[in-house]
Amino acid sequence: MFELEKQEGGDYLLRYAGYEKAYDWADPAKTYVKAQDDGTLALTTKAEASRFSKDVVSSGVDSAVKAVTGAGAAVVVVGSMPFINGREDHDRTSMALAEGQSELVKAVRKANPNTVVVVENSYPTTLDWEQENVPAILWTSHAGAETGNALASLLFGDESPSGKLPQTWYRSGAALPDILDYDIIKSDRTYQYYKGKPLYPFGHGLSYTTFRYGRPRLSARSVDRDGTVTVTVPVTNTGGKAGDEVVQLYTHQRESRVKQPVKRLRAFARVHAAPGQTVTAELRLNASDLAVWDVTRGRWAVEKSKHDLLIGSSSTDVRRRAVLDVRGETIPARDLAGPTRAADFDDQSGVRLVDETKTSGDAVTGAPGSWLKFADAALGSSTGRITARVAGTSATIIEVRLDRPNGPLAGTLTVPSTDGAYSYKEISAPLTGTRGNRDVYLVLKGETRLSTFSMTR
Repeated sequence: MFELEKQEGGDYLLRYAGYEKAYDWADPAKTYVKAQDDGTLALTTKAEASRFSKDVVSSGVDSAVKAVTGAGAAVVVVGSMPFINGREDHDRTSMALAEGQSELVKAVRKANPNTVVVVENSYPTTLDWEQENVPAILWTSHAGAETGNALASLLFGDESPSGKLPQTWYRSGAALPDILDYDIIKSDRTYQYYKGKPLYPFGHGLSYTTFRYGRPRLSARSVDRDGTVTVTVPVTNTGGKAGDEVVQLYTHQRESRVKQPVKRLRAFARVHAAPGQTVTAELRLNASDLAVWDVTRGRWAVEKSKHDLLIGSSSTDVRRRAVLDVRGETIPARDLAGPTRAADFDDQSGVRLVDETKTSGDAVTGAPGSWLKFADAALGSSTGRITARVAGTSATIIEVRLDRPNGPLAGTLTVPSTDGAYSYKEISAPLTGTRGNRDVYLVLKGETRLSTFSMTR
């Protein structure tokens, strides 16, 4: 695939813009086209590239505008295409529609106000202009050979749409963290933690009819940690067309040792109703599904807490609420006396997970000033020592602080240079002021790998 680059004088350079890695078959510094004397084309540097003029023989946009002018309605199909928008091993550079697709949509909408945009892709796309200016948008995944027939059935009203988005569609890429930041909890990403207003929320999907949700009924108002509760909800079709509704059940845990999602999908049920008909959606919730990973003991735990049950048509369109009391356990204070894996932190800043050895295990490392938090640690009533297993090619220190990253200094580990990133040594240092239950912070002052540590009394 090649791309025209317009120059100041109005002519063009032709640049290779394919996804294959240029250095697999050519010099990566030579990606521009040069017309040689014998009529063949070769790749060269930008400075040596030939200059081309562009003659438009036919315009797809102009042809589309001509076709839709005066028509009763227009349908524009856009979306993802591996040679344009991104594919496996090649990320998109933008969440927007491809520039040519956006130009096509705007031109057709200007020529025909009754424009429907069909988006066929497999990932979220920013469609702010389309949402504000296009009467109807229909999304589909790559649904196979019958996609065309299915879309026609929906567009002509033979069937009513009932799909729900399996993703959160954001308004712009600015709402997301760095593409390599996979910590959805700390970055408040996905519908579970996102506090902004997305373009289309997780679970969103409209229909040609409307539905009213009645009062939910719970088979039990409280449940043991191994119990089950069934939620039933009457759903009435209040529109003039038969259709399906996907009733969604989300939960939010009020009290927890860990940061809880704003909401999390727990169950859903599809129901069909004729106009005016009321049907019952049944949703089953297992208390065991509410378990959180307890890093202090390395196991799942169903905590004692009240849970808000949020029932609706999407993650933001909540129609009904209820409360469930879960008789779970209280996670005890953290015991750091035994070997504690550094990767089992409660919070962090600037830390990266790395391999402990070339074959197994996790360790942590980070830039100077990065830190790990181990919350609610039971430190006892006397001072003690900290012992840590470290590796690295340069000497540095690790500070032990209490309550906050710049809190009281309880001790300092002197980290020596070892024989390499996988050559670990055990080091120790005395501690002072470590009494009671406190949040413990390990502050890395230089590049090192920390595998495990313990704090003994």
